[in-house]
Amino acid sequence: MDDLERYLDRKAREIALINGCLARPLALERARSVAEVIDVKFRIAGALRAELSMESWATTETARPEVQRWRVGAYRFSFGYQRADLKVSGPPIYPALDVEDDSLHAETIYTSAGMSAIASLVAALVHLRGHVRVLAAEGCYGETRELLESLAPRVTIDELRDGATQGARSGDETTVLLLDASLSAGFGAYRSYARADVDLVIFDTTCFWRDASRTRAVLRWATRCRLPLALVRSHAKLDALGIEYGRLGSIVLAWNGRDDAHAWMPALFQAVDAAVRLYGAAALPAHFPPFAGTAEYARCSVARTAMIVRATRRMVRRLGAALPGVQAYQHGLYLALVPGGEFKIRNAKRAAATLCDALSKEGHPVKHAGSFGFDFIAMEWFPEPTLKRHAIRVTGADLPGDVIDDVSAAIERWWTRNHLDRAPRSEDDPALPAALETA
Repeated sequence: MDDLERYLDRKAREIALINGCLARPLALERARSVAEVIDVKFRIAGALRAELSMESWATTETARPEVQRWRVGAYRFSFGYQRADLKVSGPPIYPALDVEDDSLHAETIYTSAGMSAIASLVAALVHLRGHVRVLAAEGCYGETRELLESLAPRVTIDELRDGATQGARSGDETTVLLLDASLSAGFGAYRSYARADVDLVIFDTTCFWRDASRTRAVLRWATRCRLPLALVRSHAKLDALGIEYGRLGSIVLAWNGRDDAHAWMPALFQAVDAAVRLYGAAALPAHFPPFAGTAEYARCSVARTAMIVRATRRMVRRLGAALPGVQAYQHGLYLALVPGGEFKIRNAKRAAATLCDALSKEGHPVKHAGSFGFDFIAMEWFPEPTLKRHAIRVTGADLPGDVIDDVSAAIERWWTRNHLDRAPRSEDDPALPAALETA
């Protein structure tokens, strides 16, 4: 982990990158503390969003320039009324796609969020192919599973097992292998599948950096097995330098243009494009970060992601040695604190809010937030998908090692002081903190 000076050096580069996107960059002194870094980065992000809004304040859907070509940083846009035909030209989301195979063809569609990306993709699949069978791990992202279940009976879910034991395929259905980077364990199960087992691989990359080794490994495996790919992503997590610049998602379809078994993929691209248009899920140009797409951006983002992973693993080691019920995840972006007894949802929400409030009052860089990838530690209640229990999710953050240790110690003290490391005798157990008592 970084010490304070190395941390401040890295943050100075991130701040300079964002500040340099302003028409009139702010005159800023070098941040001297974690609190100053967090404040300055959000202040610059707000100024940048405000500047872009001011530039386009007189532009509406009907009052707009005749030439519909816009630019935000490395991105170029062309669109007509209400962005229904939005086209985006910019840097590739997954650089490895450009080097895997010269016969590989890739098409990118941006959406208004990560969930709108996968929802548009699945809706298009059902429309185009009829019945869809999805092979998904038990601990896949909860809202993705909820989406798939809502589309029954046209979509069925089978639990992901070893490819050799998955069972026979039906000739009248499309089989999809869902790879989810948010799993707590078992992400590598895809390696036991082959071309004969599935028709399409959907890979949610949100919890991996776009050019991470595991992302590249999936692309190599799919290319070797000659399987078409659909990569979906939320860009509001790891791709915005920790400032949640805007809601943005994407779908990248990749297939071998010389393979007859992939001949249906251009039709899928058209169906996805139509679904994004008809559901009003097109991306907003203002949500594309203008600081993305450069070598310095990649350098800063790779370093941030690596430090978040190291911080999370450090917290897991510290808290796991002191508390029962610490759940780790293979992506290394967050952990879950699972109480000794069953939490009702309202108590889980109260516990998260109370813990955040207590640590914030002690001066720790902690906020009550439900996402990850920030420069502060975020906490929120969490429906743990594998254990099927209400828990508290604690995100790692790009912070110096001693700050991570201080926060871990504070969490441990609060958790044990409030007896959440053991099962309560009843829901009204007086040992529970007042904020957790049943209303």
